[in-house]
Amino acid sequence: MIQLIKNELVKVRSEKYIKFIFILNLIPILMNFANYIVNNKSMSLENGFYFTFYNQYFMLLPIITSIIISSIFYIEYRNNTYLDWVTYNIPRRKLFFSKLFVSLLIMAVIFISNLIILLVFYSIVDREFSNLYKIILSFTTLHLIVVISVSLIFSVIIQLTRNIVISISIGIGGSLISMILMAAPFSYLIPLTFGYRAGLYFVDNEFYYDNPLISTLVGIGITIVLALIMLILSLKIINKKAI
Repeated sequence: MIQLIKNELVKVRSEKYIKFIFILNLIPILMNFANYIVNNKSMSLENGFYFTFYNQYFMLLPIITSIIISSIFYIEYRNNTYLDWVTYNIPRRKLFFSKLFVSLLIMAVIFISNLIILLVFYSIVDREFSNLYKIILSFTTLHLIVVISVSLIFSVIIQLTRNIVISISIGIGGSLISMILMAAPFSYLIPLTFGYRAGLYFVDNEFYYDNPLISTLVGIGITIVLALIMLILSLKIINKKAI
């Protein structure tokens, strides 16, 4: 399994889109740095720097995640190596998990990079260290729910479509729909919008739902069930005898 992961990392390292992804990922924080310097110097978690960054980052997070997981699978279709890849003398589930792991690893690097920048910035400028643990809980919650959900959903979509344009287009569409529905009272029924609201809870629980306990249980339940369904579907697709 370790060798499979190394193989996937070698493939990904040669892909130009990785640099683009890391540049794209930095846009929200760079925009907010510029806004902080020029306009608004508010460091309030509820309506200042972090809140604005959080909203902009949430718009990009599903798109970035869908691009990464889709591109990692699409490598085999683009290079016409899918047949060779699945006919290795290795269980196909291991091949699948190696790609999923590398996708989550890249997203973890993006997550840690952004979190460190946020914590350093708030430590230097805000100096309210009680806010740091709120940022950690908020940003971690957002990432865990959104990234895991999107990665598993798009591992199915890219394997079904085998088309990177369709897959990424769906990712962009999903992000736009999530932005529209993120404030809806029923948004806990959708893993992406539930992740958004759950992350904001640690910043200010007024952003959360009217029935927090029920909404949280239902939101977590739906997210777990959907993730399991997508995982099972992905494994079934990759284990099909027809190539």
